[in-house]
Amino acid sequence: MDTTLTIRLAASQRRALSSRAAALGKTESQVVRDLIERELENQTMGERIGPLFGCLALPHDQTQKDSWRKSLRSHNWRS
Repeated sequence: MDTTLTIRLAASQRRALSSRAAALGKTESQVVRDLIERELENQTMGERIGPLFGCLALPHDQTQKDSWRKSLRSHNWRS
């Protein structure tokens, strides 16, 4: 079931919304629904990587740690 939501916009926001809707060939309501949907789909970094927490266990032995670091550095294109 569709519902109605009333919001207040600054005049400049309303003009920008009208311009965007006209440029896209959509109604203002369609543009607002698309923007809300897109924003609600966005997740924080923590939410995206949460399932990976604890998946990487580094070795406790110092010599193994050093070889890990060396291996990671050799594969890191930024270093």
